[in-house]
Amino acid sequence: MASQDDYVAEAKAQLDKWNAEIKKMQAEAEKMTADAQAQFKTQMEAMEAQRQQAAEQLEKMSKANMAAWQDMQSSYQSAWKAMEKGMEDARKRYMKG
Repeated sequence: MASQDDYVAEAKAQLDKWNAEIKKMQAEAEKMTADAQAQFKTQMEAMEAQRQQAAEQLEKMSKANMAAWQDMQSSYQSAWKAMEKGMEDARKRYMKG
C-alpha cells in the first residue's frame, strides 16, 4: 500500500492531467455545432462537479491522520472512479484520434 503522501501526490498529478485534458476538449468544442456544444457543456458541468468532489476529498485526505485517512480512501476512490468514467466518456465522444 502506498504511503499517504505518495497517494495524495499521485492523485494530485492525476487531477492535473484531467484538467489539461479538459482544456483540450474545450478547445475542440469550439469547432462543434451548437447542439454538440450544448451537450458538451452539460457533460463538462457534470465532470466539473465530479472533479470538485474528488479534489475536496483529496484535500481532506491530505490533512487527515492515519486512521481517518484509511477510512476516507473508499469515499475518495468512489469520487475518483466517477471522474475516470466521466473522462473516458468525454474522450470517446469529443476527442479525435
